Amino acid sequence: MIQPISPLREETNTRRILPILEFAAAHNSERSHDEQVMKNALQIFDQLSPLHGLSEDERFLLQAASLLHDIGWSQGGSAHHKSGQRLVFRDRSLPLGKKERSMISLLVRYHRKALPSLKHRRFAELKEKNREKVMVLASILRIADGLDRSHQSLVENIIVTISPRKVIIHCSSRKDGYAEYDYGMQRSDLFSRVFNREVVIEWSVAC
Repeated sequence: MIQPISPLREETNTRRILPILEFAAAHNSERSHDEQVMKNALQIFDQLSPLHGLSEDERFLLQAASLLHDIGWSQGGSAHHKSGQRLVFRDRSLPLGKKERSMISLLVRYHRKALPSLKHRRFAELKEKNREKVMVLASILRIADGLDRSHQSLVENIIVTISPRKVIIHCSSRKDGYAEYDYGMQRSDLFSRVFNREVVIEWSVAC
């Protein structure tokens, strides 16, 4: 179970998502992809709670990062994960505290390419417990993004099964998702390291 949070805090987090949605929409036209990645990420996060033990506050960080992960495309170039990190870190219109801003910006950076490293200044500046949270959340976001590689929102539902050696991520869809499967597996590198478990992705197509 996700650690409990007060109703007031939960309501505040829900309210803060609205301007984040607006900010994401202003920088990226593919809202359906952002929302699908968010859906994937939150389903995985919720079902992994026995392993990560994180709270609704960390769930909010993941939700926000999912919506913002591709905003860097608005700056052009191929390193959109780094451009996105800078946009989140520098913008003061987003309803985020200093620590939240730093962590979400890092999640945007680590949704693809290089894994978190102490060689990266912003990551190294975090307290150890927050670096661990970034590792967990980034590991989920990377897979969630991979599972919408074609930007067609193919994943309808995710069921996560946890065993001592494996985490099985079963995706239900109405269409084959070869690219989604391949990229989900490719993006599972950090997840396997964080949770010390093999990732297995299963894909089923409803008739």
